Amino acid sequence: MKTILQILPSLDKINGGVERGTLDVARELSKRKYNSVIISSGGEMADRYKYKGVSHHKIDINKKGLINFLSSRGKFRKLLDQIKPDLVHVRSRWPSFCFTSEIKKRKIPYVTTYHGTYSGNKNFLKKSYNKVMTYGDKIISISKFIDDHIRHFFPEVKNKLVQINRGIDTKNFDLSSVSQIRKEKILSELSIPERSHIILLPGRLSSWKGQIIGIDALDYVLKKNPIQNIVMLLVGSEDKKDSFTKKIKKRLDKLRLTDRVIFCGNISDMATVYSISDIVLSTSIEPEAFGRISAEASSMTKPVIASNHGGSREIIENNFSGWLVNPGDPEALGEKILHVLNLEQEKKDLIGSNARKRIIQKFNLKQMLDKTINVYEELIEAKENFGN
Repeated sequence: MKTILQILPSLDKINGGVERGTLDVARELSKRKYNSVIISSGGEMADRYKYKGVSHHKIDINKKGLINFLSSRGKFRKLLDQIKPDLVHVRSRWPSFCFTSEIKKRKIPYVTTYHGTYSGNKNFLKKSYNKVMTYGDKIISISKFIDDHIRHFFPEVKNKLVQINRGIDTKNFDLSSVSQIRKEKILSELSIPERSHIILLPGRLSSWKGQIIGIDALDYVLKKNPIQNIVMLLVGSEDKKDSFTKKIKKRLDKLRLTDRVIFCGNISDMATVYSISDIVLSTSIEPEAFGRISAEASSMTKPVIASNHGGSREIIENNFSGWLVNPGDPEALGEKILHVLNLEQEKKDLIGSNARKRIIQKFNLKQMLDKTINVYEELIEAKENFGN
C-alpha cells in the first residue's frame, strides 16, 4: 500500500478552498486503498475522515518564526521516519519553506499546489518566499489564471506545471438534493423574514473579499427600489481581531442597513444556504485564484454575479451562465442585482441550467481527483523505474 502525505497549515476553515481540496483528495486516496495521511496544526476538521481511514498528525505549522521553524523541522523528521511516505504534497508556503530540504534530501517524490497569487512578487525577498511553491517535482496550478500567473513570474518552472481546475462536488451542490426540512431549518436559525429576497455573499470577512462593495450595492438597490423586501447574508468567518467586522457594522449603521444584513458566521451546510438564496454574489476586489463561491452557486443553478477578474472569469460566461461586473464598483453591482431580480423566472432557470452544465463539464470533483492522483502515480512510478 502506497502512502501519500499531504501538508497544509491548518484544518480550521469549514469552507476554505485549500482545506476542502485536501480533505477531498485524502478521502479519495483512502477509497482507492492508499494510506492517506495529513499533517497540519489541527482544527475542527482534522479528524473529519478518520472513520474513512485518513490519519492526521499535528505539527504547529500555522505559526511562523525561527523557534517554530526549528521545532517543526525536528518533529517533521520524526514523522517522516514513522510515516515513510511514497509521495509528499505540500499546499502552502510556510510548510514548503520549512520542509522542502528534508523532502528533497530523502528523494521523496514531491508535489506542490499553487493555491493563490501570493502577493509581493515585485519585492525580492517576498518573491523568494513565494518561489518555495515552485520547488515540487510537479506544480499543480488550480486555474488558468494561476497557471498564467506562475508562468509570468517563474517562467523557469513552466515544464513542471500541471493545471488542474478545482473540483466541485456536484452531487452535494445540487438543488434537488436539498430537502424542504433543511431549508426551513436554516431559515428559522437565521430568523429570515418570510417572502424575503435573499442575497447571499459568502466568504471570509476580509477587505479584499469586498463585503463593503456588496453592502454599498445593497444600499444602491434599496434607494432605487425602497419597497424591495431584501436581506443580505454574510456567511464566513471573521478575522482574528474582528477589525473588519467592526468596519462593516459601522458602514451598516451609517447607511441604516443594520436590519437588512445578517452575520451568519461559518455554516457547514452551504448547499442549503445556496438553495434559499435568490442571488449569490462574489464581490472580491482582488482576483480570486479559482472562485469556489461562483462554482458552488453555479452548480446549485443559482444566479451568480461575480467580479470580472481572476478565476471567476473561467467559471462565469457573462450573460450565459451568470453575470460579471467590474470589481469595486457598487453602482454597477447594484444595477446588475436589480436586473437579475426583475428577470422572468424562465430566463433565470435557463441561466442556472447553463451554469450547472458548465460546472459538471469543466469543474467537477471527479476530474480534479482523477488528475491529481494521476500526478501522484506518475511520480511514484517514475521514481520506481529510475531506482530499477
